[in-house]
Amino acid sequence: MSELIQFPKLETSKNKLPNLMFREDVMKYFGISKSTLWRWTNVERKLKSFKVGRRKLFKVSDIENMVEECYS
Repeated sequence: MSELIQFPKLETSKNKLPNLMFREDVMKYFGISKSTLWRWTNVERKLKSFKVGRRKLFKVSDIENMVEECYS
């Protein structure tokens, strides 16, 4: 029962600033809970994040890199 997980490719443009996703967007994209996202960013260090004010943001390129490294 070894099924391959297929994640959709996220679009980025080289002429703009890097595309960013909020915590809620990342949770919806992967179908995970807030505690799983916290574990990925703070304990396992799978996914980089940064704060702007009280909001946590993720670069789309970091999300794609994490998918390639951990799930390919």
